[in-house]
Amino acid sequence: MQFMTPPSPSDNMHLFLTTGTNLLQARRQATSFMDTTRLVIYQSISINDEEINPGTHTHFWKEMESGIAANHLFCRTLLNELQDTGMKRLEDLLTIEPGYPSKLLHILTHMLDGFFGTDSVFYNLVEDSHWLSEPLRAAIQQKPENYWLVPVRHGEVTSSLLHGEQGMRQEKE
Repeated sequence: MQFMTPPSPSDNMHLFLTTGTNLLQARRQATSFMDTTRLVIYQSISINDEEINPGTHTHFWKEMESGIAANHLFCRTLLNELQDTGMKRLEDLLTIEPGYPSKLLHILTHMLDGFFGTDSVFYNLVEDSHWLSEPLRAAIQQKPENYWLVPVRHGEVTSSLLHGEQGMRQEKE
């Protein structure tokens, strides 16, 4: 197993946290999620078993924390763009204009709520979240052999329930 630089949204890759007693179970969880989710459908997906790392791997925490940090950075970027549209206070949400500002808010709330999308870098399949709760962090530390990071590479988006995630940035330009 090798150290993998955590993906960014432009890398055509997601990093999934899964559970299992072996690599095959971990792989199946990520594959099953990608095969059954209707949130995002890709032309193709691939998983390299040599890149799957158990919680006992030296770089497990660094990879996961980097993926979570990438999600935070994406959320911060969305928040900054939302503020650039004139949104400064919570009360401003009551007068948000439809279009670009409301789409920014929509995507931000999906990221915070754990709605998987094309911009999800790290995704926690255990908790259906972009983050890692303290109880799960403790559970991983107690039994690291039962947790896995599974990088999933993907092809072009063929369908996305959050239509416009990628197109929004182009629309703004």
